[in-house]
Amino acid sequence: MKNRFEKTIKLCLIVFFMGFFSVEVHSKPLEAEFIGNEAFRITDGDYILMIDFPYQSGAYGSMEYDFFFPGTTGKVLSLITHRHLDHFDPILFSEQKWKIVGPKEVTVALARDKVLKLTPNVAFGPIHITPQKSAHGNTEHYSYLVNWHGLQLFFTGDTEDVDQLKNLPELDALFITSWFYRKAKMNNALPETKKIIIYHHKEKDIVPGCSGCIIPVQKQIIDIK
Repeated sequence: MKNRFEKTIKLCLIVFFMGFFSVEVHSKPLEAEFIGNEAFRITDGDYILMIDFPYQSGAYGSMEYDFFFPGTTGKVLSLITHRHLDHFDPILFSEQKWKIVGPKEVTVALARDKVLKLTPNVAFGPIHITPQKSAHGNTEHYSYLVNWHGLQLFFTGDTEDVDQLKNLPELDALFITSWFYRKAKMNNALPETKKIIIYHHKEKDIVPGCSGCIIPVQKQIIDIK
């Protein structure tokens, strides 16, 4: 009888602590630092996700930046939507000890030990990525749904394909260009989301009809939780 009682107590304690740690994991916030164009450095304090970075500073008249991120080594993944230089510079990437996920046009010439295979579900530690092939001119392009500690983030990239916004889960953050935001709103296609973050914008841009949008300035940090 005593052994049964002790086992019951132990089981209850295990269930309690599993629940406790599960809440801790799923409530862990992310910090997203805006670099420029569509580039963000997002971290949970352990892993780092670089969105459309490194890109060529000032390419096609885009935002310039000075790259210096202390601690941006180790568990770092670069997530690239497409090959254009204002989104990705292979020479700058080759100087970093990072992993990468992106279209074949981006990764084909890179060192194989840096490339994670672009599969329907890509895992990098706690970061789970669902690539979605999307239209952008004649360029191989992907949008990405990212699940990280239970937080759902979606990065549209440069696409204007409204179909990419269908069947998305409720998001914690939608990263979208100002022109795609306007098109999606006109088509009543914006997904449910806690935050709308505009990127690939000009300095001091205003997005009419989007009073709740976050239009970040360079080096601004956005908390996602």
